[in-house]
Amino acid sequence: MTGDLPGAGLTQEQLDEASIRELEAGRLPMRAQQRLAMISADQAYTSDLTVAEHHAILSVGFRPVGQVLGSCVYHLGYRTWDCGYGGGWGYGDSRVAEATGLTRSLVDARGLALRRMHEECRLLGGDGVVAVQLDIQPFPAGGFEFRAIGTAVRAQADARPRTPFLSDLTGQDFAKLIRAGYVPTGLVVGISAMVRHDDWRLRTQTRRWANQEVAGFTELTHAARTIARDRLGANATQVGGDGVVIRTMDVRIGEWSCTRGSGDDNHDHVAEALYIGTAIAAFTGAAGRSAPDPLPIMRLAPRRR
Repeated sequence: MTGDLPGAGLTQEQLDEASIRELEAGRLPMRAQQRLAMISADQAYTSDLTVAEHHAILSVGFRPVGQVLGSCVYHLGYRTWDCGYGGGWGYGDSRVAEATGLTRSLVDARGLALRRMHEECRLLGGDGVVAVQLDIQPFPAGGFEFRAIGTAVRAQADARPRTPFLSDLTGQDFAKLIRAGYVPTGLVVGISAMVRHDDWRLRTQTRRWANQEVAGFTELTHAARTIARDRLGANATQVGGDGVVIRTMDVRIGEWSCTRGSGDDNHDHVAEALYIGTAIAAFTGAAGRSAPDPLPIMRLAPRRR
């Protein structure tokens, strides 16, 4: 079997060089190709599903075919704003604006990890991926690792999707969705990174003794959430979804020092909003299907008065 693996016979250095060429060509690294070939040949799969998830997936006509992974390390060093970005340098009012460079990097990095996981699912002959976990971790050598992990599944029936789907639903939720007459059409993400300079008015509001709203911070977080939600909906439409089941709604607030001026007051606040969910659509002919009726329950113990 070892001689049949992709890249068999290559030295460690040659394998690393071949992996770089594969990545530049938009394909999977060599070690990923070797892992998938071993899974396909042995017919034994790995999975990060719990026992309950495994049985729930089997109950609706799907079976696991293997754990799939998508990963990339990204350097987030470029910013498209500076102190006073969007006006408001000195005593004026700043406005909230999008940090387009940061937003694009976050979108591209997560998209790359998801596409690689999707490709692993396709190479295993899977019809989709369930229980997808998306996370970001600092990379020891610098930058951040964007990672997507899930379990590829295959339908045990003639009716199969044209392209593999991605879903962050648990195995149990996936089974409930299928029983209710719906299918996942894709994992959808809404991302925004908004920035606002801490101008004189905002600093004054945060330093008073009286309790009051900090209007600048409210505006910043509201803008980040609104744009991320709108992009999530647009992404769901692109993958053919009728709606979205959301599992992650996260907003992180960060602070960046300015390169202009001097002193402790020269900084901007950045709000990164991340919405993740599964786009869903009704089965053909299942539109308007009501939810399953509740199970009848008969009391076995005598009722106490």
